[in-house]
Amino acid sequence: MSLLLQRPRALSLAGSILLLGAALSAAPLLGNDQELPSAEEIVARYIEALGGEEAIRAHTSRTVKGAVEIPAMGMSGQTTAYFIAPDKMIVRTEVPGMGESVQAYNGEIAWIEDPMQGSQILEGEMLAQMRRQARFYADLERAELFPQQTTAGETEWNGQTAYQLDVVDVDGNETSQYFAKETGLLIGAEGTQANAMGPMEMAITIGDYQEFGGVLTATSTSTNLVSMAMEFIATVESVTYGDVDPAVFEPSDAIKALLPE
Repeated sequence: MSLLLQRPRALSLAGSILLLGAALSAAPLLGNDQELPSAEEIVARYIEALGGEEAIRAHTSRTVKGAVEIPAMGMSGQTTAYFIAPDKMIVRTEVPGMGESVQAYNGEIAWIEDPMQGSQILEGEMLAQMRRQARFYADLERAELFPQQTTAGETEWNGQTAYQLDVVDVDGNETSQYFAKETGLLIGAEGTQANAMGPMEMAITIGDYQEFGGVLTATSTSTNLVSMAMEFIATVESVTYGDVDPAVFEPSDAIKALLPE
C-alpha cells in the first residue's frame, strides 16, 4: 500500500498514539543471579514513582494537549484528549489539509470519525480496547485489566536496564511492558493492538516524564508500527485537571444516526 493511500487511515490512528506513550526493540533478557521483584512489587513501585495512589485519585477529569507527527508521511497535527472518571474519553486530532479525526468512548458506546473514511461505531476487539484506554484510573486497576502479570526478567530497553513484565489482558491479548530498574517508571511496551488499520504489531518507547497536578506523565512517546516500518511520534504539551465539560462526550449527529432506534 502506498504512503498516499495510508494517509487517511493514519490520521485515525495518530490520535491514539498520544494515549499509548518505539522505535527500538528490547534486547535479550540478561542473566541475573539476584532475585527478581514480583509483578506486584514492580507495579507498586511504578504507582509510587508516578506520585502515589492518593495523588492519582485526587483527580477526576483531565485534558491532555499535544502534537503528533508521522515523519515518513510528512504529516503533523495537534491532538486534544478529554477524560472523565471512571471511563469516558474523547480524542480529537487535527491535521492541516486533512481535517479532524475523533476517537471516543462515553461509557456506553465507542466510535471513530474520520474526514476521509466517515463515521463508525466500534464493536468487538476495538470496542474492548477503547474501553481499556478510557479507564481513568487504569494504573491503579492493573490487576483487573491484566489478570496475568509475570516478571520475565531483566533486560535493556532504549539504553536503560529494565524489568520485563509480560501481561495478558482480560481479552487474552499479550503485551510485554518494560519498567526502568533505576526509576520504576514505565519506559516501553510491545505487542499487538487493534485499530482502524487492522491488528498492528507495535513497539513503544515512553519517556520524558513531567509532573502535572502532582502526578508524573510521560510527555514523549515513539511508536513503531513494525509491519509497516512506520514511526509515530507524540508529544504531550500540557495536562490540566478538573476542567472537562461532560458535554464533550455527546456523540455527533453522524454517530447518533448510526445508533439503533
